[in-house]
Amino acid sequence: MSRLYLYGVTRGLRVPPRLEREGVSLIARGGAAAVVSELGDGPVEATRRNLLAHADVVETLHEEALVLPARFGTVLESRSAVEELLALPEIAELLERHAGSSELTLKGTYDEAVLGELAAGLGPLRDAYRRAPGLDTGVALGEAVLEELAERRAADTARVLDALAPLVLDVRASEPSGQLDAFRLALLVARSGVEAASAALDALASELSPPLRFELVGPLPPYSFADLAVPAVA
Repeated sequence: MSRLYLYGVTRGLRVPPRLEREGVSLIARGGAAAVVSELGDGPVEATRRNLLAHADVVETLHEEALVLPARFGTVLESRSAVEELLALPEIAELLERHAGSSELTLKGTYDEAVLGELAAGLGPLRDAYRRAPGLDTGVALGEAVLEELAERRAADTARVLDALAPLVLDVRASEPSGQLDAFRLALLVARSGVEAASAALDALASELSPPLRFELVGPLPPYSFADLAVPAVA
């Protein structure tokens, strides 16, 4: 058999016809099944097309039942290697832990108007810059605005997490990547709780926007909470 590309691990699932036609299949052992497709020689390139194809398979299947997503590019050399993976006790533990859960990703971003809003509260520094616009006064004002933005970011993040605390099972936070990013959160929620979490965020957005705006994506497989790295069996 050819090498096998691993999309993830599942249980209690059938591959829909569209994905079957694309070569996706299951290899089952015990109560778990690996979602795979046959792979030719050569590396798996991280092109946009391949990344999207990987996500399409995992997310389509997760709509019907839990899929523990494998990292993009995970390749197993044989069917026996797949069966060894499925026999690992960690797989059964992850399947049980995430049986009724999904991930939501939440990004908070400020409008540019927040910078003016924060600067307006820095009267002395703003007045000093207006009286003598230059490098020193400009740097002092800019640094003060960034400090105020950091405090605002921390306060808004805490408020969001407090509001979601009764509705989420776990949270993973990533560092904001842009100056106007407030937060990037991965939220693990029960499948039955997705609508409640979304409604809570809608209510919170009505209070905080503008200048803070939310972008919610999901439900998704538990990308941030289930690591299927498989060096021991690859």
